[in-house]
Order: sequence, then C-alpha cells, then structure tokens
Amino acid sequence: MKKIALLGSISGAALLVASAAGAQDIDWKSELGDHSGKTLHMMTITDPFIDSIKATKDGFTTITGGKVEVDGYGYDALHEKELLACSQNDSSYDIIMMDGIWIGELAEAGCIDSAEDQLASGKPEIFAWDDYTPSAAGQASWEGQRMCIPVGIYYELMYYRTDLFEKAGVKVPETFEELKQAAKTFTDNPEFPGVYGYAMNNKRGAAAGQQWFEWIYSAGGKPWVSNDIGSSDPYADQTPLLNSKESVDLVQFFKDMVAFGPPGVESFAWDERANAFAAGKLAMINDWSVRAQIANDPAQSQIAGKFKAALMPHNEGGKTVSPVGGWVACVNAHGKQKDAAWDFLKWFGSQAVHKQYVLAGGPPSRLSAMQDSEVQTKYPWTEQLFEAQKNAWVEVRPRHPLAFQLIDTVGVDVNKAIIGEVSPQAAMDNANEQVTNLLKQNGLLK
Repeated sequence: MKKIALLGSISGAALLVASAAGAQDIDWKSELGDHSGKTLHMMTITDPFIDSIKATKDGFTTITGGKVEVDGYGYDALHEKELLACSQNDSSYDIIMMDGIWIGELAEAGCIDSAEDQLASGKPEIFAWDDYTPSAAGQASWEGQRMCIPVGIYYELMYYRTDLFEKAGVKVPETFEELKQAAKTFTDNPEFPGVYGYAMNNKRGAAAGQQWFEWIYSAGGKPWVSNDIGSSDPYADQTPLLNSKESVDLVQFFKDMVAFGPPGVESFAWDERANAFAAGKLAMINDWSVRAQIANDPAQSQIAGKFKAALMPHNEGGKTVSPVGGWVACVNAHGKQKDAAWDFLKWFGSQAVHKQYVLAGGPPSRLSAMQDSEVQTKYPWTEQLFEAQKNAWVEVRPRHPLAFQLIDTVGVDVNKAIIGEVSPQAAMDNANEQVTNLLKQNGLLK
C-alpha cells in the first residue's frame, strides 16, 4: 500500500470587488462555462472558515451565473453524512469538503472523482499546484493521485498571551518541560486571577485520539513501524507502536497537564479549548490555525491583539514536527453537475481568489498566501504557519479507510488515562491491542 508522502472580516460586497480585481490576470469568462440557472450544493464542516467560503463564493455567480449554496455540519455528523450519501449514490451535494484523513476511506469507496484529468487539461497557472504547501498537496492526494483541491489546510501552533508572559517574565516554552513549568506559573496564581495555564483536547474519542497523533512525533515516537518522516511508503508496516515508551510518557504528560487547566478540562474538545482562550481564561493553548480567528476577533474575544503564536513544543533533545490537517474540496462521484463543480473549484482554488478567501478568515493553503504581506499584516500568526509547514509531516495521522475508527479507538484509551481510570501504560497497552486487532480484521496487518 504505497501512498504519497509529502513532506478580521471583509464585507461580502467589498470582497467581491477585491476578488474581481485580484483575478484580472485570468480571463475567467473564457475559462469557465455558463452555469446560469444551476445551483451547486456544498457540504462542509462548521469550522470558522465556512463563513469565509460564504463571503467569497458569490464571485463565481457574478462570472458564471451559477449559484453556490453551502451547508455546514458538525465533525462526526459530516463524516457520517458523506458516507451515507455515497452508499446511496446520492447526488444532492456536488462538492464535498472532507478532513484530509478521510480521503483514503472516501476515495477507495468510490465517493469522489479524481482531480488528475482536470489538472492535466487545465492551465498550470490556474491550478498552480506547486504553490500549495507540500503537506497541503499531500492531504488532497491518495494512492499517487491528486483527488481534491486543498482549500482549508490547518497547522497546529501554540498560542500564548503576550500580556501575561511579559508580566510574569516567562520565556515562551519550546520543550514539554518548559511548557509544564510555564503552565504551572499561571495556574492558581493570585497575580493572574481567573487564569489557568493550559488546555488540551482531552475529550474521549476523536478529540483525544487526534491529540495523541498530533503530539507523538514531537514526543520522539511514531504511530506505527514504517511511518518514518519522509518515508515513500509509510503504510508498508502498520504494526502499531501505541504502547512504546515515548507514547506512554506522552500520555502521562497529557495527564499531568490537566492540573493546569480549568474545571472540566478532561472533557475539553476543539470548541471548549478555543473559547476558553478567547475568554481570557487560559495563558496558552495549542490549536489548529483556523481557530486563531476566534481569539483575534474583538467582537467575541477578550484577548484580541494580546496573543502570539509559536511552533508546538517538543520533547527534551527532540524537535518539533508540526501537525497538519484540514479540509480538501472534492467533486462528488455521484453528482449530476460535475462540470460546474470543477469550474467552481478551479476558480475558488486559484491564487487570487484563495488570497481573498484567506483575507476573509480562511486558512491559507498556498505558499503565496502565507508569504503575502497583506495576509501577514492582518493575521500575524501566518508567519509561524509558513515555518510550521516546513517541518510538517502529512502522515502524522492515519489517512487510510480505517482512519476515523482508529483515531476514535485510541482516543477512548487516552482519555481513560487522562481521567485516571487506568494508568497510561495500561491504557496504551489496550489501545495497541485494539488497533492491532482492527488492522488485522481489515487486512491491513498480517
């Protein structure tokens, strides 16, 4: 099984003007068809970038006459809906946005069309595939084929309150131990009333499972035998290493960090973590880059302009391997309006339109957007994103058909250790056994 291994707001009217101006280098009228009377339907996650899509999409209507409707769903619900629709040959949605780790599952089930023919027949300057970060391109690819268009690629960063760090005179942590000590400084400290040191994704299931995969490389470990950074065939030997010393020590670290979080942090997931930081209750968090918008928005944040980003910490003597994830846009294999769907993705994914989408709050997936001075001025953490993409590893989380189930399985045991139901060693011994059995049952491990 050989896989590709690659290393504020703008008003809708203003954005359309900016999009049109930015796209003048391409004659979109000649590049795109007339789709008057058609309405494309897209399903996506309700992450913050859904509003950025909605703010940008009507530029396509101006050019082609075709409308685009966007429906959002929660993480688990979206995964379930996409699989169910595929199994029923449902054509209700023309474009499906998927987490990059679902691509093996949906591609091998015949749910999405490959992008290769479109890329081969289109003008290279329009798709500008080489402008995507390598890990963004990897998230959109499977079994040697480019399947989808990267539009919402995330990198996990550590965010910290600059006002608190300056007052405490604390160094921005680079290692796990420094992170623990910094978190301790801000917790139950009368100089910082109402503030806790840190919060992680500890909730049982997908949240805790993804957290483990996101941190394991920076902890000096790896999830399975052949998944070495830069490997051309990371799925050759999927013998799990969930109960390695590095893994058990990492889970113990997760458990230790609970002491520096607010009440209920054992069940925090993506929203709870981001909202607590924006509310000024936390000195630090690690989070996907798309959610930095929440903390940066004065309308919903108490700390706008008072935080910065840094690379994720690493184990003593190790190095940071930045987690990569995020969303890719794919054409429904059972859709009835494929020409219009590909035209939309060709337009929406182009460099000029992508920049406008990013300025509207969307996560940058292109090198040109990350290095754009206007983008960096509006979203200063973009400079750290550019650094993070340099050391990211696309296979940091499994992306084959069992990815969703595997991550959820690991997350159950990780959470059991975090809440003290079992020891970290016992938890990860069980996780290793469960994942081994699951892989064997599905023919992915001998």
